[in-house]
Amino acid sequence: MVAESRPWSLKTEPRAWQNAALENWLAWHKGVASVVTGGGKTTFAFMCMGAFRREYQDARFIILVPTITLLDQWFVSLQDDFGVHETELACFSGQERASKPAQVNLLVINTGRALVEKMSQGHRCFLIVDECHRAGSPENAKALSGTFAAALGLSATPVREYDEGFQKYVQPVLGAVIFEYDYVQALGDKVITPFDIINVKIDLLPHERQEYDKLTRRAAILFRKATIDPEARSKLRYILQKRAGVSAQARMRIPVAAKLADEHRGMRTIIFHERVAAANTLYDILRKRNHNACLYHSKLPPSWRRDNLRLFRQGVFDVLVSCRALDEGMNVPETAVAVIASSTASQRQRIQRLGRVLRPARGKSRATIYTLFATDQEEARLAAEAAKLEGVANILWATGTRGAGDG
Repeated sequence: MVAESRPWSLKTEPRAWQNAALENWLAWHKGVASVVTGGGKTTFAFMCMGAFRREYQDARFIILVPTITLLDQWFVSLQDDFGVHETELACFSGQERASKPAQVNLLVINTGRALVEKMSQGHRCFLIVDECHRAGSPENAKALSGTFAAALGLSATPVREYDEGFQKYVQPVLGAVIFEYDYVQALGDKVITPFDIINVKIDLLPHERQEYDKLTRRAAILFRKATIDPEARSKLRYILQKRAGVSAQARMRIPVAAKLADEHRGMRTIIFHERVAAANTLYDILRKRNHNACLYHSKLPPSWRRDNLRLFRQGVFDVLVSCRALDEGMNVPETAVAVIASSTASQRQRIQRLGRVLRPARGKSRATIYTLFATDQEEARLAAEAAKLEGVANILWATGTRGAGDG
C-alpha cells in the first residue's frame, strides 16, 4: 500500500506547546485545540495525524475546512510540510470533486455535509475540523455525521459568540477543549511577532452623525420596551444593524486608510473593509497614488482572486484590499501592517484579522495594526481589548484627519 511505503514526517521541530497538546489529545484521541491565529494549529494537526497513522496504517483522514482558500493551503502544506504525496490526497468542494476518496481527504464543509458520513463508513477514520466553530450551525453540523475513531477541532475561538452551537453540535463529536494557547503565551515563546495596535479616531461627517444619533435615540426607546415586547426586540435588532451600517460606511474611513497606506509605502500591507463597494473605491484610490495594490473579495472571479492572493504572497503587490473573504485562511507571514478600516463587533473576526500579521518572518521585527473607529461603542470595545492586551502589545491612540484626501 502507498500508506505503508511512504512515511510522513514534519519538516520542522515541534514547539513545546504542540508536544504538550499532543499528550492531551493522545489520552482520548479527540478534543479541540484553542490556539491563537499563527500559533501553529496545522502543524499540531499533522502531529496528531502522524501518531494515529503509526498506530493504524490503514487510517483514513477527513479534513473539513470552511473555505476554498483554506483547502488550498492545507493541500500545499500537507505536501510541503508533512510529506503527504499528491496521490494520497483527494479534494472535494464546489469547484472540484475527486473521483474517489484517498487516504487524506480535504472537504469544504458545505460539500462535506453530503459526503462525510458515507466516506467514513468501513474505515478507521480520523476527522479533523479546521475553524471548528464554523461547524456549530444546524446545517454545517451535518458534515460531522459519521463514525470516527479519532477527532480533532482547531480554532482560535472555538466557542461561538452568539449561540450554543459549539456545545450542541461540535463538542459531542470532536470533544471538549483540551488545550489553550493565547497571545501572551505565543508572544513569550516568540511564536508570534511583537506588535503595536494603533486605534485611530475618525469623524463622522455631519449627515452621518445626524443619522447615527437619530438611530441611537430610537434604539434607546426600543430598548426599554424590548424586555416585554417581542416586536420591539425585532425592531431593536434592525435599528442596531442599521446604525452599525452608518458607522461601517463612514466616508472618512476610506481616505484615512489610504493615508495610512501612504505612510507605509513599500511595506506588505493588508487593508480590511466590511463593504465590497468601499474596498473597490479604496483600491482605485491606491492605484491612483501609484501603490502596487490588489483586491481580494467574493465578488471577483475565482481566477482573478487566486492570482491576486498568489502575487501578494510573492511580493509583486505590496497592498491587498480585502473584505471578509480573508478573515480565515490567509497565511502571508511577511505582512507587517494591517489597517482595519471597518469591522463588525465580532471578537472572532477581530482575532482572525490580528492574526493575519502576527506570524514571524525573516526581517520582520514588529507588526503594526491600525483600527479605525468612529463611535463611542467602537471605542469602548477597543478600550476593553486594550485592557486585556496590557503587557502583550503596545496600544496607542491617534486621531484621523479630514485632510487625508480621497485621491
